[in-house]
Parts: sequence; C-alpha cells; structure tokens
Amino acid sequence: MTFGGYPPARHILGDLGMVAEVTSDSAARVRTRVTPHITAADGGVRAGVMATLVDIVGGAIAVRSLQPDWMATADLTLQVVRPAIGPWVEARGTVVRKGRTTLVIEALVFEVSDEGSDLEATGDPSPVAWATMTFAVLKARNPASPIQMASGFPIRWEFVGDGLDTSIVDAIGISVVDATEGRVSLPVQEYVVNSFGAVQGGVMALLAEVAGAEALGAAQGSDGASIVVTDLQVAYLALGRVGPIVTRATVLDAGSGGRRSAVVELVDEGGEGRLATAVNIGAALVDMPEPVGS
Repeated sequence: MTFGGYPPARHILGDLGMVAEVTSDSAARVRTRVTPHITAADGGVRAGVMATLVDIVGGAIAVRSLQPDWMATADLTLQVVRPAIGPWVEARGTVVRKGRTTLVIEALVFEVSDEGSDLEATGDPSPVAWATMTFAVLKARNPASPIQMASGFPIRWEFVGDGLDTSIVDAIGISVVDATEGRVSLPVQEYVVNSFGAVQGGVMALLAEVAGAEALGAAQGSDGASIVVTDLQVAYLALGRVGPIVTRATVLDAGSGGRRSAVVELVDEGGEGRLATAVNIGAALVDMPEPVGS
C-alpha cells in the first residue's frame, strides 16, 4: 500500500514486509518477519532494523496525533535488552508527551508469534528493546511531503515487496570504505528514501550501526568474536538528500569495561558535506560459534 505514491513499488519498507496497525490517535504498532537477512552476529534483529520499525511506528502515530500540523524527527534512542530471534518482531508505540513544539513517543519492541498477519498474536511479554522518538512540531503542513492527510491513512496496512534475498546491508547498497576508520558509504536512491526524498531515518541508523561495528571491530581486533551494536542514540540534524552519505567514526571505548562505544557522524558528501546525523553507539562483543567440523 502507498500514500501519495510513497513508498515506491520497490522500496526497503516493502521488502521488509512491514505490517502496521494504528490502534488509536496516540498508539500504533508495526511488525516485520525475522529472517537471517536482518539479523546480527548474535542471531537477533539488527539494531538498525529495530530503529526502522520504531521510526515507522513513530511516524504513524505522529501524523495522526499532530494533525493538522506536520512534524520532523529530531532524535531516536534505542536500547536492545536481548537478541530478538522472532519469528516476528514488533514495535508498539504510544505518545508520552504532546507539547506545543515537540511530541515524544515511546516504543517497546517485542518478539511475537507467527499467526499469519494477525497483529493480535502474542509472544514473550517482556520487551527485547526500548526506544523513544522526539518530533519537532511544524505548524501547517510541510509541502515537501506527498503524505498530507492523516485522514487518508488506513487503520491497518501492509508494505508489500519482493522480500530480501540478501543481507539488508547489501540490499540497500552500503559499502565499507575503510573499516579501521569506520568509513562506510550509502548512495541516495529511491529504494531508501522517505516521503521527503531524503534517506529514511531508520536507514540512517542502520548505516551508523554498520560504521560503528566496523570501527569497534577493527579497534578490538579479536579473532573468533564479533561486535553487535545494542544501543543507538540518533540525533537528526539535516536531511540527507544528495549523497552519497558517508560516515566517520570515533571509538570512545574499545572494551576496557566490557562495553564498547563510539560516535558516528553521517555526512551528505554531495550536499556540500553537510552533517546530517550524529549517532552514539553502544556495543557488545559476541563469541562466534566454532565452524562445524572444526
């Protein structure tokens, strides 16, 4: 399903097969099926994919809660409690504060059982992740987006695509330029943009996740183990419209206390080098299983 032509027929949201439901003017939920294409080294859903779920559920709530006004995402924070292995993962969001200039939404992420497309399906009642989003309220609608009428949004919809047949990192076109510096690159293309024609917020978080993991992995240099990002604090500063979006990472802690951390900046290289997003990364070192037959 599309709204004002968004998302296009071939888009990452469609290939993730997201199913969404608005449960009230201040609550919604969005889910996707867990596959190996969206998981990290620990077998759980990647933090950047969870951030994409949270971004979509937050937007679905904000567009209804703020009408007739519009919004811009200011920040997103995500903390992963434990690996989400599925078979589905679902973000459930609610408004926690609605002010004159800001809207704050909280989202809990759960594993849910597979019962077709029934969003009433339940799983483990304890969340696998917690998140918040802050939106800046824009008085009067922003004409840059084709999604203008909240009343045109259905209560329930599905983003339908062909599905992923490779890692989501490869599918959206992320390439590693220099792992030691956490330099990765993403072209701006229709497949990953939002309704404003800029890279979708969850995709920016995923790009930062990859960059942070590369930099931290290079810094710790341990064989037989892998970095898994568990925490994202994302500040959205400007739209990434031109591309490529390139990253620069600074390792803050390579593991002296068991936790690893880094800061990743995302720059719109073709947009006069504008700093688009800044992300604080938290990560853990996960032991990789021994190869079969070793």
